[in-house]
Amino acid sequence: MKKLFVLGSLCIFLNAGCKKPDFHIPSAKKYSPDVAIAWMNLHLRLTRTTPGFNSIVASRSFAYAGLALYESIVPGIKDCRSIVSHMNDASSLDYQLAKKDNLPYYWPASANAAMALITKSLFGNTSTANTATIDSLEMAFHTQFQTQATTKELDISEAFGRQVADAIFQWSKTDGGHEAYAHVTSPEYVPPSGPGLWIPTPPLFGAPIHPYWGANRSFVPGIADATQPGPPVPYSEDTASSFYKMVDELYSISLSLSHEDSIIAKFWGDLPQNYNVPAHATNILTQLIQLKKFKLDEAAVAYAKHGIAQNDALISVFKTKYIYNLIRPVSYIRGVMNHPDWNTVIPTPPHPEYTAAHGVISAAGSTVMEDIFGENFSFTDHTYDTLYGPRHFNSFEDYAWEAGRSRILAGIHYRPSVMTGLEQGRKVGEAVNRLPFNKAHNNK
Repeated sequence: MKKLFVLGSLCIFLNAGCKKPDFHIPSAKKYSPDVAIAWMNLHLRLTRTTPGFNSIVASRSFAYAGLALYESIVPGIKDCRSIVSHMNDASSLDYQLAKKDNLPYYWPASANAAMALITKSLFGNTSTANTATIDSLEMAFHTQFQTQATTKELDISEAFGRQVADAIFQWSKTDGGHEAYAHVTSPEYVPPSGPGLWIPTPPLFGAPIHPYWGANRSFVPGIADATQPGPPVPYSEDTASSFYKMVDELYSISLSLSHEDSIIAKFWGDLPQNYNVPAHATNILTQLIQLKKFKLDEAAVAYAKHGIAQNDALISVFKTKYIYNLIRPVSYIRGVMNHPDWNTVIPTPPHPEYTAAHGVISAAGSTVMEDIFGENFSFTDHTYDTLYGPRHFNSFEDYAWEAGRSRILAGIHYRPSVMTGLEQGRKVGEAVNRLPFNKAHNNK
């Protein structure tokens, strides 16, 4: 891997070390999180309007964006701890601050430059109009910062941010998911066939998506293998079997859904009017960052940890899915239980059933947010106030459980797949929490 060097020395990040600088570096804690929030909000919009940015691909983009944000201001965070040396195959990443006439770095400008470059790089297939929006947001902040810092200060800050973002993007190209928006399905992949194995599902009966995603490089080394669950309930068509009873439970639930049940199923669904799963989760995080009045350093830590958890959760669960290739409820209920007209509340995603990805993702994200905001933290999600109304949660565990349960109510996952997925996701989140991030927040 090509090394990136920035002229000068100071604050070498590898091996979690940190030399004391010989010139003053201002603290990122003095700045508002506005630049971070604005870029993440644009990221949300881009996932809705850029082809191929489904939940799986989007989880990756949020992770690299969060990491670039954090690394672009980490010298301004107490203890000066970079995280990249603790990640897979990242030891060659080397970016250092340049000493320029003892000028202080203006961290919002560094973050702005980093987020502009990493966003444009990750969304390489987005529209011309979206690219113009990226440029406009970068310039708007640059213009604003001209009234708050000198030209020289902005120059060195922006140069550092771009160096960080470019290094991280070049590293991202080797993880197995580069430009995955262009190859969601793999024509060479032939799913295994036989009783109890996944088959294409209505309404589109599409090919399985991202069959090799579980082999992608994670941020936390070895996390996919370390968080793998045991096998699903053994397949059977016997009406007395555990498998049949498991499906019959879901079928019975589907016959008596309340209006509230349907709302929950749609609130968490991958529907055209909704954000995808990691985008929705990131929007919840943004609401909490604003609620707790985080500063720039705290927001950067939160976005980085949450993005990494979402990414590694998707790798873990897609490894599981394509190990077991379990049949979806709609296929079993229509074909085995002989209810050919039965349907789900929301369309079944085109990939195997076990484990439930939403359970894994939500539990991973909630475990990270619990570490940031504390246990028994109650909050209200206003993402879809006009569509479905606000939803209140008494804790992050409550939030993860409802997100997971929504897949049972929607008819697309069996209960054991959700429960096992929630445990799998919690293990992912706990592994991310063990990364030696600087503990910039004090909200526990």
